[in-house]
Amino acid sequence: MATGYEKISKIKCKLRVPMTVAMLAEAMDCGPRTIFRHLNALEQENCGLHKFKKNGETFYVIQTEQKVDFNQKIVKQLERLKKTMNDTTPLDLKNRKLIDSVISSMQTTDPDGFKAEAITLDPNYIMDYGPFCDHKAQDCMVSKLLSAIREGFKIRIVYRSTNEGTEKETKEVCPIKLVMRVDTLYLIAADETYAETHVFKNYLVENIMSVAQTNNCAMTLREPFCVYDHYKYAFGKYVSTDDPETISLVVKSGWLKTQFNKSRFSPPAEFAEDKDGNMIVTLKLRLTPDFKTWLFGVLPDVKILKPESLKTEMLERLKNTLKEMKA
Repeated sequence: MATGYEKISKIKCKLRVPMTVAMLAEAMDCGPRTIFRHLNALEQENCGLHKFKKNGETFYVIQTEQKVDFNQKIVKQLERLKKTMNDTTPLDLKNRKLIDSVISSMQTTDPDGFKAEAITLDPNYIMDYGPFCDHKAQDCMVSKLLSAIREGFKIRIVYRSTNEGTEKETKEVCPIKLVMRVDTLYLIAADETYAETHVFKNYLVENIMSVAQTNNCAMTLREPFCVYDHYKYAFGKYVSTDDPETISLVVKSGWLKTQFNKSRFSPPAEFAEDKDGNMIVTLKLRLTPDFKTWLFGVLPDVKILKPESLKTEMLERLKNTLKEMKA
């Protein structure tokens, strides 16, 4: 449960644009009396809270002259220093990032603005994902997404799907979480269909070409986001709404038994042993492409007990593969 400080901090983020008590109450999912109590607390702070009337309604907004003029002389000097650097050397890239962080911190009077970097450029911290990895998320993009999530505003993204031949499209979504799933960074967001379907969408961060924070408050969720529920019945990266099926496998090799023992499924896998000492694994999963591809690759070490349809499909794949190899 959020503390009073966290709620007031969230209201301060909302009030970067003018809002009425009713608008704040809807955005914070609480009553007007609670909002008035928080506004009274803000009036005691030196945060630049102002109120004004427009079209018969009272609006509140936080505006501070100090924030505009805060350390501007030093900021201008840092901007000039940054222009002397280029993007061709790792050292200059790192120094430019450092200067940007300093400028950002010197232009805010809000202590919540002093945030740790999302991804470090420390040369001793290496994230090597190997070949065929699609994790190419930029730290600046991650920072923008995290900022929108913290402050509770919708974002406008230009997104290009991974499917070949698809055009880029502009979407306005409510950012919920950033999740690293099987070496790939995803933005979990609610789009215009969420109110009816209650289904979150996955967006590959590397496929987000640009992001802009809007002045529209994020919608109130029916219930808090749970990553385990989101990936329930998922084998790997793919999330679908297909009906899950019960899958039983006989695992014969030792290395694969170790893999299953270390793996985390939602819901958890069930383990048993047959009379020959082989592991029997029972899973409740959706039969997604990544699971079928993985299963096809380990078939010499795995026997499919059920479902029968999966066994038939794998047999057809083997036949077609052998046919292609002989051609």
